Amino acid sequence: MNIKSLLTGAAVITIIYIIVFFVFIKGCDKKEKIAEETAVEETTPQQQEQPVEETAQPQETAPSDPLYGVEPYSDEFFTYTTKNIPADVQRAITASNVKAGIAVNLDSREVCWALNPNTAYPMASVTKMMTALVAVRKMLCSNGAITLESPIKVTRTASLIGGRQVWLDPKETFTFDEILKCVLVHSANDCAYLLGEFMGNGDINSFIHDMNKQAQELGCKHFHFINSHGLTDKVNKDENSGSPAELAYLASVLLNIPQIMKWTGVRTEYLRENDEAFKARNKGQATMLSTSNSLLGVVPGVNGMKTGFTDNAGFCIVITCVRNDKHTCVVLMGCNNRKSRDALGKALLNWLYAN
Repeated sequence: MNIKSLLTGAAVITIIYIIVFFVFIKGCDKKEKIAEETAVEETTPQQQEQPVEETAQPQETAPSDPLYGVEPYSDEFFTYTTKNIPADVQRAITASNVKAGIAVNLDSREVCWALNPNTAYPMASVTKMMTALVAVRKMLCSNGAITLESPIKVTRTASLIGGRQVWLDPKETFTFDEILKCVLVHSANDCAYLLGEFMGNGDINSFIHDMNKQAQELGCKHFHFINSHGLTDKVNKDENSGSPAELAYLASVLLNIPQIMKWTGVRTEYLRENDEAFKARNKGQATMLSTSNSLLGVVPGVNGMKTGFTDNAGFCIVITCVRNDKHTCVVLMGCNNRKSRDALGKALLNWLYAN
């Protein structure tokens, strides 16, 4: 074998090695490419996934129900303490011959004075506190179906309710707020009946059922309602009743309902002020509404809440007051007369704020 043949053979082997090398390199490139493509396929869904656009969540707002989050009443709701009663307060207690009552700091829930606080007594027109609560709560929870401006047509039945009234006429129509104003400012029995009748969808008994049910839901065991105004039933002599402690609790609930509180502290208002025909028949005068709570505007801080009187109930009052951000309530039931009742209420309030 000559040198030329050797060189030729070496060249062939070299070429073969080169070819094998390129084939190997190409195969590796292909494998790497496949591996890259696989990796891309595995990661692409995550990489290409569009970020989810965050939807703005609405701010949590207080529900329309005014009783949302309200703590129910219980025997432990108020704390009873023993305190020495000042001489002037004791004289007022004796003079009034009060049958039951309570004087409480609503912020601390401390009771400074009480007489039969957990015994039910007739409460006359103090009833209208619950009437207002049930009616306004139904209105606020109606999702706009009923508003303060909703028209309420006077019914003949409502116009026949006696006692303190505004002389409703079946030809008239008033707004929900006007009727509520008459109930809370003037303690109008005809308007209390009409409001209950309207909110009971024409069935006053349905509304009275709701008043008793509302009392139970609030944990109050001593409330008993047979009507929405507080008059004594002429047939069976029955009447609405409640305990001083539960009335003080109810007052604390109403203090947080502006639709009610805007009227409980008003001394004088008017109805039919835009009824020119009515005013023409009454010497140009609208119907004047005047409160029976004579402590309003007289005792500093008094902003409500309700008075009542029947022969059985005597003179009753629920007084709410705020001075220097301190909230108090005095409930008096079965007093001799209005003057002694109010004198006791004033004395108890001043004592509450002196301590």
